Amino acid sequence: MNPNPDPFETALGALQRRTLPAEWRDEMLQAAAQKPCVARTPRWLLAGWSLAWAATVVMYFSTPAEPAATQAAGTGDFTPPMLWQQRAAAIEALLAVN
Repeated sequence: MNPNPDPFETALGALQRRTLPAEWRDEMLQAAAQKPCVARTPRWLLAGWSLAWAATVVMYFSTPAEPAATQAAGTGDFTPPMLWQQRAAAIEALLAVN
């Protein structure tokens, strides 16, 4: 414990605690017994989550799958998918313009 007590702390310790009126206790117990308060998620938040999930599902099913790397007949060499080659050519064309 602190050997040099603060005057404010000693003043607080000297205060008498008041008891609550009995009517308050009865009112609080009646209010608690009436209807439980159910915490619910706000509608705007649920709508936002729903839209985000719906967009995710739509993008998942509407995006075409990347073609798997095809193996040349018997050579063991893998050729990149044509889609990647087209993308690389488009990027190079854009970079050449700028």
